[in-house]
Amino acid sequence: MKNDLKIGSIGLAAVAAVTLTASAAFFAPNTATAAEVDGPKVKWLVSLWGSRRGFTEGVEGLKDYLAEKTDGNFELDLQYGGVLSDPKENIDGLQLGAFEAATVCPFYHPDKTPASMGLSQAFLPLPSFEVQYKVYGEYLKHPALKAEWDKWNSTPIMSALMPNYEIMGRGDTPATLADWDGVRLNASGGHAALTEALGAVPSTMPAPDLYNSLERGVIEGIVYPYTYAFVAYRFHELSTWVTDAWNLGTVQCTVAANTDAYNALPEQYKQLLAEAVVPAYNHQIAAYAEIDAANEKEFEARGLKRIPLTDDIRTALKAAVEPSWQKWIDDATAKGIPGQELFDLILSEAEKAQAG
Repeated sequence: MKNDLKIGSIGLAAVAAVTLTASAAFFAPNTATAAEVDGPKVKWLVSLWGSRRGFTEGVEGLKDYLAEKTDGNFELDLQYGGVLSDPKENIDGLQLGAFEAATVCPFYHPDKTPASMGLSQAFLPLPSFEVQYKVYGEYLKHPALKAEWDKWNSTPIMSALMPNYEIMGRGDTPATLADWDGVRLNASGGHAALTEALGAVPSTMPAPDLYNSLERGVIEGIVYPYTYAFVAYRFHELSTWVTDAWNLGTVQCTVAANTDAYNALPEQYKQLLAEAVVPAYNHQIAAYAEIDAANEKEFEARGLKRIPLTDDIRTALKAAVEPSWQKWIDDATAKGIPGQELFDLILSEAEKAQAG
């Protein structure tokens, strides 16, 4: 499969390899070296879910960079497995100060984060990870986004990058447009509207629930980032088919800090946190690329049937895109959010990022 975004994955079988390679190649703390940035001991609990994988390598890179520059004094304690909070409740935990930082995916609670949902519309012109994070950064600076995050006592630090989405599932292969009618899919954000255009029935579930739902037949397919997420959650072990280079777009998630914890940082740590973002992105991008080829070989070995993008399916998807964008704009505007202004910002910043 060939996607516009060159990506990889960190599946359960690959965690050890990535830990030894991608992380070791990054800024591993060295206690024998004097700190470049002096400051007090600070330890932040960070709420994550699932296991270490491509999606979390950005915050892993952030952790390593901060530890290296401060000789371990600024520590991010990454708590996986949803032990601190359910992924749908991370934003509530930040508001309450239950932990100092977390990854928050707006599509888990669109009513709580309606302005942020602008970045989760399908088929946005974000052809590379570099374009993604530049657009995300500018979008999160908008006053409407600042006001939204302020309501949750939270301060965005960076985004958790995700590649373009594909659909993987089990059972009869939906090779034609008619075959998709009634297929039960996990889909979120703008992807839900796209799957509805195919006649499928979308629902949104937390990632940890999806394996059992696919296994039990509650859903027949999953719309997720290709290839990393399918391997990270072992969906490929249950699946029999996967869409081939449909490139359905992606969604945005934010690594955010509790604002009280952020404000309590000494100024040099705030500056260091801002400085760490681009190296953290570069680390995540490299980690994605590292094992993408291995995942593709795994898919081939398991005999997953590839579903090409036929003309009638492409037409149905394209017909759904602009109405889904306009629906988000109208819904946001009705809530007092400058929907058109925000969407225009996405498109203009995407154009600028691609040109630059």
